[in-house]
Amino acid sequence: MPKSVTQMSEEKAINLFSGMILQGKIRQAVCFITDRSETGGILCPDDDAGKGKTVQEVLESKHPEQREPDPEAFIICKDLPVLIDVDVTADHMLKIASTLSGGAGVSALDAAQWQNLLLKQGGASENLREAMAALTRRLANNIVEWDDIRAMKANKLIALDKCPGVRPIGIGDVAARLCAKVMIYITGDDVQSECLADQICSGLKSGIEGSIHSFRNLFNDLAQDGWGLLLMDASNAFNSISRSAAIWNSRVLWFRCSRFIFNSYRGFAILFIAGSKRFLLSKEGVTQGDPLAMLVYGLGMLPLTRKLKNPDKWKQNWYADDSSCIAAFEALVEWLNLLLLDGPKYG
Repeated sequence: MPKSVTQMSEEKAINLFSGMILQGKIRQAVCFITDRSETGGILCPDDDAGKGKTVQEVLESKHPEQREPDPEAFIICKDLPVLIDVDVTADHMLKIASTLSGGAGVSALDAAQWQNLLLKQGGASENLREAMAALTRRLANNIVEWDDIRAMKANKLIALDKCPGVRPIGIGDVAARLCAKVMIYITGDDVQSECLADQICSGLKSGIEGSIHSFRNLFNDLAQDGWGLLLMDASNAFNSISRSAAIWNSRVLWFRCSRFIFNSYRGFAILFIAGSKRFLLSKEGVTQGDPLAMLVYGLGMLPLTRKLKNPDKWKQNWYADDSSCIAAFEALVEWLNLLLLDGPKYG
């Protein structure tokens, strides 16, 4: 990650900015040249993370051992939906390849290099798109041995400085991200149709904007003594949610993508820590940085979201692990107690 623009010569800053623009990294270039990075940068494993811990120790604490899931976290389903094969074509690869962005994973090939391979090499690019479509079909329509895809699912783990705090981000290989994005493109509407407004991280169009306007109007209408708005954020949510329950709930609610999800999370992915020769294993939850993570997390939490839903007493809103509730103070306390009671069952 480049140094702050204030810490280098004007010529070097301009060269870095120009390079980002030429690579299509518009957002990163603007953040860099205006010195508006969203975080304090990338931390090294031996850096001080505060409270007497190193970054390495914080990363280890944020990737817990797999726990015995609570039975209540699993959706009860007597008749499972019939599995449907997904037809993935080279045309899907062509469409999604143009939207790829981001840095390189373990293979060291970034999105710009993959776009060059997939789009700009004539017949060779066409053959590569066919091969990637065949790979995605295999992952989507079959149960694949973990040893066959273990290397593909390895991630480069970086620690972002949250100022304060540490945010772990797993950078998957671009090939794996491409396959996941194609599956979301083909089947993602299933998640939106299932979650609707109960969980707006499903990708519901204008869901965030609609929620903001709705809750602003509710707050203005109900602003009076004895009423309030409570905002909640789960701790280490993506790495702590029950992986077993999330996989099962995806099998019930997102069955067209369920085999792809199972193949992606059936094993413990290796997380190579950037800036060192050390690694961790991802044993629980979903990997932040995985295109599937937000949707799988939303489905994993959907039973809890619906369990807490009670329009007669309160209005709630959920975006992944960020939740809010507006109600009379007594009802807010009841909602919070339910969340504290049932939340840990889902991780």
